[in-house]
Amino acid sequence: MELFSNFLIPIIILYIVGYGKYKKVDVFDSFVRGAVDGLKAAWGILPYIIGIFLAIGIFKSGKGIEMLEWIFSPIASAMSIPKELIGLITIKPLSGSGALGVYSELAQRVGIDTIVERMGSTIVGASETVFYTMAIYYGRLKIKNTGHTLTCALISHVAGVIASVFICYVVFV
Repeated sequence: MELFSNFLIPIIILYIVGYGKYKKVDVFDSFVRGAVDGLKAAWGILPYIIGIFLAIGIFKSGKGIEMLEWIFSPIASAMSIPKELIGLITIKPLSGSGALGVYSELAQRVGIDTIVERMGSTIVGASETVFYTMAIYYGRLKIKNTGHTLTCALISHVAGVIASVFICYVVFV
């Protein structure tokens, strides 16, 4: 298998170059134009990425998670969601890496193989980084009207959280 994987990438590259020559396409020029377009796209979305990571850093260092746990505790307890998960539920739509950091702290705090840790890991896998993804795609395309997308994405996030908690209660309790 290792021998096969070592030869697979060069074979794919040779196939692309050969097909481009067959179709009379300047492969190197196409590659360079694609690389330039990729750098322009990365440069265009950089302010959005910096803004999201800056907001998350301020939120975490300013005790925002603890404040949200206090605010949303009654709602979470009414839905049988442990209050320890509120920070994770809040951060996940903003940043995947931020959510992994919050999940890591959660696992250290409550312990591995506890119901709360299992719910947290399921939530991390069952939801999307809504704001990050929207900032990347819509920021690059300069789309300003994001209301319906945001509403649907947040509803799906909440549905994923509720399903994660419910399934963990059914499977692990």
